[in-house]
Amino acid sequence: MHINELTPLTLDLVEPASLACARAFAGDPSTHYLIPDPSKRPNLRYSFEYYLKLAVLSKGYEVYATSPGCEGIAVWVQPDASESVLDHFRAGWPFLPLRCGWQHLFREAAVDAHFGKLRRELAPRRHLYLALLAVDPAHQGHGFASKLIHQVLERLNEEGMPAYLETQNLKNVAMYGRWGFRLLREETMPGSDFKMYLMLRDPAKSSE
Repeated sequence: MHINELTPLTLDLVEPASLACARAFAGDPSTHYLIPDPSKRPNLRYSFEYYLKLAVLSKGYEVYATSPGCEGIAVWVQPDASESVLDHFRAGWPFLPLRCGWQHLFREAAVDAHFGKLRRELAPRRHLYLALLAVDPAHQGHGFASKLIHQVLERLNEEGMPAYLETQNLKNVAMYGRWGFRLLREETMPGSDFKMYLMLRDPAKSSE
């Protein structure tokens, strides 16, 4: 289902979208944790390129850009989302160890397993998961994050479906709070002292 005024991400937009995501997360502490080799960090874009391509190729993902200019990107995941081995290979998984290092793969897998388990425990079985929200630093402060979020949340209100997310940035907790998310729990990334903030949004009730 396409959201009005948003651009569904296609394979030809994956490259500019991954560059925007890499610029958005370049200085984030989690990037240093997930790619511990400093010589590999300039290749962060390839990690996003793999993930965005996988999301476009797989079932149950909704991937939106603010426009074909990819000022901002959001990835939403349905509860029944699935990826095949072929999807992973087509997305470029075999090249990730060369570009981002084996430690990156191991740490990403540990983080996904840990927070996936928590998501199954804390979120209702039927929900939409905000797996990624990124705005290119050159375009931050111009309402692009709101554009990506609001239209999907309005749809979730109509469907009576909750939304769930994790954020590693404490200042984002207040931002998501303005959109109706509430903090459920603070966790740390496995093997680190980096905090993650787990949040849930219940659908707004109609005033009618």
